[in-house]
Amino acid sequence: MFNAVFSVTLAEGANAEQYVADAKAAAEAVSPVFLADMVLEPPMPGGNFFCEVGFADQAAYEAAKDGEAWGALTALMNDSASVANCEFIAFGEGTLTLQEKEKSTCHRVLFFSIREGADPAMVEKMEAHMNDMCAHVPGLRNCKFAPVVESSGTDEWAYAYECDFDEPTSFLGKYMSTPFHFLYIDKFFEPACGEWVANPNLCTPYLAQEKPFLASFE
Repeated sequence: MFNAVFSVTLAEGANAEQYVADAKAAAEAVSPVFLADMVLEPPMPGGNFFCEVGFADQAAYEAAKDGEAWGALTALMNDSASVANCEFIAFGEGTLTLQEKEKSTCHRVLFFSIREGADPAMVEKMEAHMNDMCAHVPGLRNCKFAPVVESSGTDEWAYAYECDFDEPTSFLGKYMSTPFHFLYIDKFFEPACGEWVANPNLCTPYLAQEKPFLASFE
């Protein structure tokens, strides 16, 4: 599965309801596999609107980019009349942990850049620990950790960590408070720790869904 994500901050005074409707139509014209909606409360860094489009593979993504529908979608995501900021990433092959194909009501994508001078061994260690999260976090049903292959916005985005949760409270509660997160994940994002590798400029939007997005092509 190959993914394209737009994390948008709507401009002040923008008609959110109309924007969501337009975005859903534009995303569906690109691919039948998509999510497009306002993020859940409380909002996390990365904006207040989220759109993700899924493709079977990178070849399908590249083919879609040549179409008019993709041009219309990207134009909407960057429309200065409605959008104050848009962060974009595209990512594909990575480590996928797939435990649930039917039930999930919360989808979340974390993306971040790597700080200059980060130890490559620590980056590999971070990858291994994040790929192991499903085994330690109740409610985290599916996850994928993958390198970003294309991006735009306020940073040089390097990695994406995509999650399907059973419900939003599992992300806000169990995921954030589990000892595994505190002991094995936080240190890679904390400048005071010797294993720090990720820049603090994180995007981590989350929104409601009706079924696991990561199982769309399974």
